[in-house]
Amino acid sequence: MTQQIRLLDRDGNPCTVNIEDLITIKPTSDGPVFYTKDGMYFYPTTLDELLILFKEIGFERLDRTNLVNLNHVKAFDPKARKVYFEQPWSKDSKFATVSEANMNKVEHLAKEENAKYKAFPRPSLFWKK
Repeated sequence: MTQQIRLLDRDGNPCTVNIEDLITIKPTSDGPVFYTKDGMYFYPTTLDELLILFKEIGFERLDRTNLVNLNHVKAFDPKARKVYFEQPWSKDSKFATVSEANMNKVEHLAKEENAKYKAFPRPSLFWKK
């Protein structure tokens, strides 16, 4: 089985390159450049470039500091604006933050908890009729 790596071509389009076709990798100030006999490829070094590679498999930018694989998100807390990867979640659960502008991408995951309403208290000694 041939091993492959996902890279960006000169135009910034995602592509798959067979690792055995690589002839050299050179470091640059913008990250490594991968060369084959037929071309030159770039490794994504920013979240925007990574999103180009991973969007097709379910990743979305939910905040300026993250890309999240929505296939693994199990719950959304709209008050804290966090997505969780397990349901129910706890204080130790892994989470990712969601910006207000991106809440529409995960709002469907918010489930209204069954609220237990207490009955209105009965009049007591302190209530006057």
